[in-house]
Amino acid sequence: MVGLLPPFIDQQINTSGIFSNLVDSSTTILLYFAAAWLFWLTVRLLFEWIILSPRIGDESLDANLLRLVAGTLGTVGVIVILAYGGQALGLPILSVFAGLGIGGLAIALAIKPTLENLIGGVVLYVDKPVRVGDFCSFGTKMATVESIGIRSIQLRALDRTLITVPNAQFVDLELVNWEKCDQLMIKETIGVRYETTPDQLRYALAKLREMLQGHPRLNSKKVRARFSGFGDSSLNITIRVYALTQNWDEFHAIREDILLRICDVIAEAGSGFAFSSHTLYMGKDTGLNKEAGNKAMAQVEAWRRTGQLPFPSASPEQIKDINNTLDYPPRGSPEAGPEDPQAAAGEQPAGKAD
Repeated sequence: MVGLLPPFIDQQINTSGIFSNLVDSSTTILLYFAAAWLFWLTVRLLFEWIILSPRIGDESLDANLLRLVAGTLGTVGVIVILAYGGQALGLPILSVFAGLGIGGLAIALAIKPTLENLIGGVVLYVDKPVRVGDFCSFGTKMATVESIGIRSIQLRALDRTLITVPNAQFVDLELVNWEKCDQLMIKETIGVRYETTPDQLRYALAKLREMLQGHPRLNSKKVRARFSGFGDSSLNITIRVYALTQNWDEFHAIREDILLRICDVIAEAGSGFAFSSHTLYMGKDTGLNKEAGNKAMAQVEAWRRTGQLPFPSASPEQIKDINNTLDYPPRGSPEAGPEDPQAAAGEQPAGKAD
């Protein structure tokens, strides 16, 4: 190693013995430490230069992971360089590494939670289920992602509290990223009063569909407004549409407008919204309709005599006779076609002028 000194000094100074060994060892140590330090700085500077890219935020998960990779590569490189240096000095490096392997296993078991969070951070980086600024639901909570770190993720809840969740737990939660919704759903169930007649209900349904189809901020291809059932105290209408927005404030404004228009339609139909109530009717019981009852029992007896009682199931001939006998779509709807034969032939009904 003395030969590595400047040529003039190398030619003028001759060393031997213990001093020569000391000079050689010192030179070897300095060279390998310098190489390790240079390698560490080069790796860190290279990754910091990558982080300076405009697309990578300084506090983002990408930046933190890049710094982690830089530190890991730098540490591994330094260990390898110093190991070669120790080998050059005659140290039993293989025996040292064997001992470190046993100790490393014990250390790995001790820092298992930290390693799990680190792996969770890598999963967040690879899968990208959420990014900084995304509004999401996780478990029973809803919050906005503020920062994603190596160990944990921080989220700002609706009540402005800051929630910190370890990465290992967060990646195992059921996660809904609302920022990735291309449209936001509006789903409401409307209960109208039982006094509403079927035709009033048909009018309300037609006007609701007309309003939803014509709204400029709704997806007109996915409009559903249907009479969905009989509630305890109401006739239920279910509405499901999609607002053409990804902004939550705008979504609430659109939904408010839809709800106000629904109030107008129900009032226009001459009906009203139902509320939970109990009605007590006081009057004389008129009993059952005896004429209709006798007629029904006579029909059942006739089925028995002729062997046509449709229990436990109707015969194939009976099913064939009643198949497709109901008028659906209902009479008068566009799908059912014109009711008047003259209208079907394109003729003007009598008594009407152009």
